[in-house]
Amino acid sequence: MSLDIHGLNLVGLRNTFRPDEELKLVLKRHWIVYMYLGFYALFLVISSIILVMYHSSVFSFISGDIFSVFLIIYWSAYLLFLYVTWVNNELDLFVITDQRIRGIEQISFLNRTISECSLDDVKEVNAQTKGLLENLFNFGTVSLHTASENSNFVMHFAPAPIDNASIIRNVIQNNKANKIEQPTI
Repeated sequence: MSLDIHGLNLVGLRNTFRPDEELKLVLKRHWIVYMYLGFYALFLVISSIILVMYHSSVFSFISGDIFSVFLIIYWSAYLLFLYVTWVNNELDLFVITDQRIRGIEQISFLNRTISECSLDDVKEVNAQTKGLLENLFNFGTVSLHTASENSNFVMHFAPAPIDNASIIRNVIQNNKANKIEQPTI
């Protein structure tokens, strides 16, 4: 079985699977989050052009060398912001197997939470799309509510949320059906 799904190499993650566990779905964020990053980058370029164009009239009290240093610091800070935002979006994913669900959430830079629950503990799977953009580009929120109060899984900007929620529900139902068919000894 190939563990390269949608450009995501899951070989390292495969080491954490149980011997009889089968990967069913990997849910990552929709590509629209990269459009937001593109708008942020466009703002960086436009604001830099405006700063350079009006440097002599608005910032006449700042010499050219100091302004250049300011511009470099501005670009560096903004590019760091873009990188951290990209990492936060890129590393969020749900891994659904035939036995459990693992939610990997990049909360902030160097701050990651990995949650896991058995498919038996999932009580509710919801999908939500609201607004024109979410319906037009087919993205939204997929949430899984578990028996525990502290381990609810929420994926914002999920692609095809209704379809993916349906796939997750089917995996859960198949898991429950397999447990009924296999008597415990």
